[in-house]
Amino acid sequence: MNINKSKTDSYGFHQSHLAEKNDESFDSEQKVFKSFSRKLRVEDTSFASAENLRGLGSIVSGCGHKIANQTIPERKVSHWVNSHDCEAINLAGLSETFTAEEVAERFRRTIENLTHSLIYKEIARERYEDVQRDELTEIFIDFILCQEGLVHDRCFTIERSPEKYVAAKTMSHERVEEIQSFLNAIFSEWAAEEAKACWPGIHYSWEDMLVDYLKKKENVPDDVTPKIVPFGNFWHKIRFEKLLKEIYPFFRTLLDGRGFFSEFGIVFNFFVKFRQELVDSAREPCRTNKLIIGLRENRNNMREYFNRHVMDVIFSGRCDRIVKTMFDDSFFGTDNEAKASNRPNLKLGEELEYDVKNELSRTRGRLCDIFSSQLPEKGMTCRAITDSRGVHYGFDDRFTVVSFYDSSAWFEINCTPYHSDDQLAELSFEKVIEVTDSMRKKGLIDYSSGHKHVDVLSATQGDTGVLLVMESEIQRNPFLLRAFGNNDRILQKNEARWYKTFADYNPDAKPFAVKRLNTIIDRYNKKIEENHTEKPSHKESTDSEKKERLEEFAHFYSQLVHMTSIQKGLGYIDIDIMEKYMAMSLLHITGANRVNKLSTLEFRFFRCPKTVQEIKLINQFLHAWFQYIHQCRKDKIPLQPVPENIQSCKEYTAEEVQAKTIDYLRKLGLNPEDYRCFWGEVRDIPSADI
Repeated sequence: MNINKSKTDSYGFHQSHLAEKNDESFDSEQKVFKSFSRKLRVEDTSFASAENLRGLGSIVSGCGHKIANQTIPERKVSHWVNSHDCEAINLAGLSETFTAEEVAERFRRTIENLTHSLIYKEIARERYEDVQRDELTEIFIDFILCQEGLVHDRCFTIERSPEKYVAAKTMSHERVEEIQSFLNAIFSEWAAEEAKACWPGIHYSWEDMLVDYLKKKENVPDDVTPKIVPFGNFWHKIRFEKLLKEIYPFFRTLLDGRGFFSEFGIVFNFFVKFRQELVDSAREPCRTNKLIIGLRENRNNMREYFNRHVMDVIFSGRCDRIVKTMFDDSFFGTDNEAKASNRPNLKLGEELEYDVKNELSRTRGRLCDIFSSQLPEKGMTCRAITDSRGVHYGFDDRFTVVSFYDSSAWFEINCTPYHSDDQLAELSFEKVIEVTDSMRKKGLIDYSSGHKHVDVLSATQGDTGVLLVMESEIQRNPFLLRAFGNNDRILQKNEARWYKTFADYNPDAKPFAVKRLNTIIDRYNKKIEENHTEKPSHKESTDSEKKERLEEFAHFYSQLVHMTSIQKGLGYIDIDIMEKYMAMSLLHITGANRVNKLSTLEFRFFRCPKTVQEIKLINQFLHAWFQYIHQCRKDKIPLQPVPENIQSCKEYTAEEVQAKTIDYLRKLGLNPEDYRCFWGEVRDIPSADI
């Protein structure tokens, strides 16, 4: 499906093309809002009244006087030239079209006139935060012009560069007049609604303004019968208008606040198509977004449509650029270069997690104190380092550990980032495990997960292709989830959901995740074929630039392939409860709800190590894994697709897991016998025990 072609669906919604493959406007996704405190001030008090503004087509923008007996369609104009009190018509060089800059200025003056004469107190993201009115108006105008093909597609960020305009594109004065009529309608209708609420001045949410404009422009029929639901001792009516307010928050969550102008139109299209089903699914009172509730209930196969006509379209619009960046820089050395990129020196971090036992005992809230009280006996003392988790302990400040509760169910220990040859870290882990062993033997805790963090720059050196190869490896080999000590927990407690691969997704999501990963792999392999004869650019990148590139990939992959926001929103459909729970999570690279931004990869399929030797074995595995992946990149080895029928790690027999793990360790140049402490625990569990 070519998503770059404009199309019109039912109700005439014009879907602007997604950003072109090589469109530089994608770079503006990384930009952030500049905060300004200047509010809109209109000094001229001679503007048209609200009544006069209803005839917007016959008003000169920026002037409070009507042009007698003359409407815009009856004359030809070029642009308005500022005079003292209003704009005068430039009679020289008459034209039927306007440039993008001229259109933007006309719309800006139209909005200023409307907000002034209708006495708008604020235009803001939220009520009583009118400090960004000018900036929000600018984005709103660019959003309108993008739909008309005059502005390049981008995120909802401020962009003042003239490069944002599409070269040589113009708009007819008839279309300008029509869009002005839409603006007049939405601002006037909102003012009327606010008047009913008796607010002191008119407050217009920027998010509502976007949706109201699309609804008016596309003439979306208000043909939905409100649903009446019980609300305490009353009956509450859920109206179509209320659901409209849910669209932008849903869009923002879906794409983690980085959605493009055109992508918002795609989500709006989905809403229009399923407006009746969404009203029928909505519940009050409920703090969950009504569109998410609709997807959960899945009336009329809504989720299937959503994945095909929203997620797939957005994914396809971004995919080529993501793959292209993997071949832009000097990740491939020449024959005469001794590149060290395939020998990473990983910076590591530990999350030692233990199940809390005897939760109702007197020791229930004292595990941190019990742990900390024994460390001085091992030579580790309280350091002058404190954060929200608690007090740090160590032999000195170079390497410390801190204990805390991760919810009420887990006792967790974190540490300072370290390299695998750090002797102080090794000594500290010896003492920590001595203490946790004594707590475990007393029945206070038991082994749980052993999440491993790896600094993403040390692992990838800024090469996003490394992340793709890693994903290809882990998704094609889901047996690895049982190979590192979690066999019994996965089979007895279904804990693949805590560190899943696509093979463990529910049937609604699995085929789409596999298909999208394979699409990236296919385009990646084609780029390898094209680049066999190309010389690398050898452009040096700063760490900041590398992190931006990694963050862009992580956001794209997490939201559209892992589908993290959808997993969170569709919680309690089957077992997809939390978006963070992937075998390899990328969310720490971007940051997310309740996920700190740390610029790390988080591997979640290792069990909590029982000894320092097990910590060292996992570190050795990761070093060998990344070295293998960097070598694949250097040698330009094509990636293998993930089989559509890939089976869950739970579906392998113990014999299969062990055999495949041994082969995989050998492929990485490791001795499988060294890892028997992990894969030797793999066993089948009779169904009676599950």
